[in-house]
Amino acid sequence: MIRFVHLATLLAVIAVPVVGWFTQNWSGATTLVVYWFETAAGCGFIAARILVHQRWSPRRGHFRYAPPSENRRTTGASTFLTGFVVTSTAFTLVHGIFLAVIIVLLDRHAADSIAVIGWGDVRLGALCVLALLALDFVIDLLTLRGWPFSRLEQTAQRGLSRVIVVHLTLIFGMAGIAVTGASSSLFSVFVVLKTMAALSTVVPQWEPARPPRWLSRLLNRIPNAYPGQRFEEFWASGRADEQTRRERNEQPWR
Repeated sequence: MIRFVHLATLLAVIAVPVVGWFTQNWSGATTLVVYWFETAAGCGFIAARILVHQRWSPRRGHFRYAPPSENRRTTGASTFLTGFVVTSTAFTLVHGIFLAVIIVLLDRHAADSIAVIGWGDVRLGALCVLALLALDFVIDLLTLRGWPFSRLEQTAQRGLSRVIVVHLTLIFGMAGIAVTGASSSLFSVFVVLKTMAALSTVVPQWEPARPPRWLSRLLNRIPNAYPGQRFEEFWASGRADEQTRRERNEQPWR
C-alpha cells in the first residue's frame, strides 16, 4: 500500500503542469514557473530526507561519501547533505535566472500570450505540487529509518537529474521558441518530453548481473582502452567496484 501511494503521489506531481497546460489554458510562462517550483521544492524535500536519515541511521556515506565516479575525489570536508544542497541550490538559482531571461525573450518575440504569467494559476499549481510532495515526504518518513544509504543516494541523484533535464531543455528548447516564434506547438513538445523524462525516474532501474550478449559481441570487436580485457570482464570488474563502494557507504558511522 505504501509503495502504491508513493507511486501515485509522484505521478500526480508530474501530472499537475501537464493538466494545467493541456486542459486549464495555462500559459507557457505559468507552466515553466510551476516546473521551477517543482524542482526547487523537490530538492528541498530530498535534503530533508537526507538530514533525517543522517540522524536516524548514520552511515559512512553521510560523512565520508564515496562517489560513483573514479574521477571524483572527496576530501571529507563536507557531508553528503552539504554536497547535495550546494549542487541543487546552484542549479536551481541558475535555472531561475535562465527562466526569467527566457520569459523576457518570449515576451518580446512570441506572437501569442505564452509569456504572460498567470499568478493565480501559479499559486494553485505550486500549492498542489507542495501538498503532493509533502505527502510523499510523510509517507517516506514511515520507512526512512530502514532505508539503505544506496536508496537515499539514488533518490538524490534522480532529483538532480530532473533539475538538469529541465535546465537544459529550457536553454535549448525555449531559446528555439524565442527565435522561431512557433511557441504553442513547440512548447507542447517540451511538456511531453519533460513528462517522459520525469516518468523515467519513476521506473525501476535495470541492473543486470551480466551484460546482454549482443552488446558484448559488439563491443568486443571494437578496440578499447583496456587491451586484452573482454567487455564481460570489464563489466564484472565495474560491478564489483560498485558493490565495494556501496558497502563502504553503508558502514555504520560512530
